[in-house]
Amino acid sequence: MTELSGGAVHIPVLLNEVLEVLGAGRGGMYLDCTFGGGGHTRALLDAHPDTWVVALDRDVRAIERGRGWAAKYGERLELVHTPYSDVLQQVSFRGFDGVLADLGMSTDQLREERGFSFADRSALDMRMDETTGISAREFLNTAAERDIYIALARGGVGTTARQLARVLVSKRPFENALELAEVVRGSQLGKRAVSRVHPATVVFQALRMHVNQELQEIEKLLEVVPVLAKKGGKLAVITFHSLEDRLVANTMRGWESAGTYPASWRGPRDQKRIGVVSPKKPIVPSDEEVSRNAASRSARLRVFEFVE
Repeated sequence: MTELSGGAVHIPVLLNEVLEVLGAGRGGMYLDCTFGGGGHTRALLDAHPDTWVVALDRDVRAIERGRGWAAKYGERLELVHTPYSDVLQQVSFRGFDGVLADLGMSTDQLREERGFSFADRSALDMRMDETTGISAREFLNTAAERDIYIALARGGVGTTARQLARVLVSKRPFENALELAEVVRGSQLGKRAVSRVHPATVVFQALRMHVNQELQEIEKLLEVVPVLAKKGGKLAVITFHSLEDRLVANTMRGWESAGTYPASWRGPRDQKRIGVVSPKKPIVPSDEEVSRNAASRSARLRVFEFVE
């Protein structure tokens, strides 16, 4: 667990499972692509005195928080402010024993009033990197209805995306996340909601994904991981919703089957198989973990081992 300001605690998801699949007890070189609250990075470093970690995050606040305790590990920990798309330019090392990407948000980000939480009364930002790009507020208040519809639809809103886009345009301008959440609650999407999950959950997810180009960034990370990991190394990715999970799963299966071939194919191939998905099914949190940390309930850990 990582102690945060204000008394909140960030709990890394599937921590023991990540350490096991990455073989952290043996030591080695690891790349943590999503430093966040630092929980996974700390656990990797604490697992063996000969472990080195390069930890990345596009959120400069996360990097700054990490620098507050990084001195404990000295040169064994390197923190790098970068998006996935610039990893090859920012990380010179090749041949990592393990690469980790936890695609969820940290508790810190939800508490910093950056527009990620429904109750935020400050500016509706939603950018992971506040130094670049446009905010969710600017997008919602200036974009054409069609562009908002496309962002919502691609982000998983579903059949109500077109109608909701029309509502959002009619109700703008928006100043903060609370205003947006209340408009969504009062829309047809909100009225149809029957679960205990806030009806704006998927809307916030879609806008955050659009503002940060999350799926595109994940694609770029997956493109370069085979260059960064050594033969025999592993990639572990924790996903939290079906859109990113499908992307990760399909990419790993493609690596295993050498493109369009089924994994069982024994004929000639145009591409080279580079490893195996192991285990074949995603690892999910135990009932005990979910009861201890409700945020873990939708987590899925997928693992790929690159061939020797």
